[in-house]
Amino acid sequence: MPAHGVTSDGAAVVINETNLGFLTQLAGWARFSEVADAALRAQSLSLSENFRVTVRRGMVTAWRIAPDRVLIRSDVKLSLESSDDLAVLDLSEARVCLTLEGAGAAGLLSRVIALDFSEAAFPVGTFAQTALHHVGVLVDRPGRDQFTILIPTTWTTSLIGLLTDHLARAA
Repeated sequence: MPAHGVTSDGAAVVINETNLGFLTQLAGWARFSEVADAALRAQSLSLSENFRVTVRRGMVTAWRIAPDRVLIRSDVKLSLESSDDLAVLDLSEARVCLTLEGAGAAGLLSRVIALDFSEAAFPVGTFAQTALHHVGVLVDRPGRDQFTILIPTTWTTSLIGLLTDHLARAA
């Protein structure tokens, strides 16, 4: 890493493994929206009602991945604690963060994931949970030619290999 290459149509892509920092999952039950929103507001974030919109504040990113679950990526450990209504789990060791950057990033992802990564269908500030080679991943689009992918740690080598196999080496 990093891996540099071009797609079959000649668009450049750089794949890099980046520091994940801390990955925290909030999970809950009947009062999840109320309790999680209060916990996130204490961190200067808010709970999105939309399951495709990424919430960002500086180096902190939050994804509402289910009605009763939120993933939070941060550069420092957040001061969140479990309670009767909220379970706080540290998933920092369970995921690896890849970044894909360049004019060919959306095209590369469209070749390996059955989603439309065009700007119209997958605009900046959105994310999706999907599968990459039958492995559950989260794909986020923080910039026009930029994607972040959270993958299970145990699949790092094979999924990086799959992505790089779809690139021709840059000249």
